[in-house]
Amino acid sequence: MKTKILIVILVSFLVISVVAAGLMAAKPDKAGRPEKLKQIIFVHPVAPDKPGKPDKPPGKPPKEPEEPKDNTYYEFWGGYLADTLAYHINPNVGLVTAGDPVAAVNSAVEAWDVVTADDLFSYAGTTTESWYAEDGENTISWVKFIPRDYIAVAVMWYDPATMIIYEVDIVFNTFHNWGIDPGKKDRAFDIQNIATHEFGHPAGLDDLYDEIYSELTMYGYSKTGETKKCSLEEGDISGAQELYGAP
Repeated sequence: MKTKILIVILVSFLVISVVAAGLMAAKPDKAGRPEKLKQIIFVHPVAPDKPGKPDKPPGKPPKEPEEPKDNTYYEFWGGYLADTLAYHINPNVGLVTAGDPVAAVNSAVEAWDVVTADDLFSYAGTTTESWYAEDGENTISWVKFIPRDYIAVAVMWYDPATMIIYEVDIVFNTFHNWGIDPGKKDRAFDIQNIATHEFGHPAGLDDLYDEIYSELTMYGYSKTGETKKCSLEEGDISGAQELYGAP
């Protein structure tokens, strides 16, 4: 069956609030779901290519020193989970390498749960639902959408008065190939690698785009064959533990 291409309006992707690390209000008690929630969308673009090399000038210019990596940094976007988020997975994805996509997503979730005192996420089984919608369900799915250079999107609905997150959908873009621990020759994105990053957003963490943060799970760019985001770095862990405590 031909996959329906869902057009995503770019402007809606750019409405992302950034809250500096450490500026998080005390959690209020969770109440019933408000009637009107605010939506926020985080996009995960493909890492841009490096600029082409200029023509070689006479003599070799001195090489500029690279900035050291900072694996301790994190930022909050403002929202957080006040209760365990139960999610469903639609496993309908064409893999380029053998493996179980459900297990890969659950392993990504576990990376966050093992470093916090609270149980942030809970697997609730598979679903046939896909895309994102405010429907009371937390759905992880694969859909072909544009812009095609977006790897995935994480969509959340939250109460702007309390910043409690009530619903989360994560969509992986099937314009790209997906796999389990794929090699570079597979030209595929690793499911666990991207999922670990995406679940950092409902955990309350924001994207980081400066190159000095490129070893962190919350670094906002990814490449095919990459797996380093599967495990959390110091900054990712510190941010999660500031919100939810250490185990």
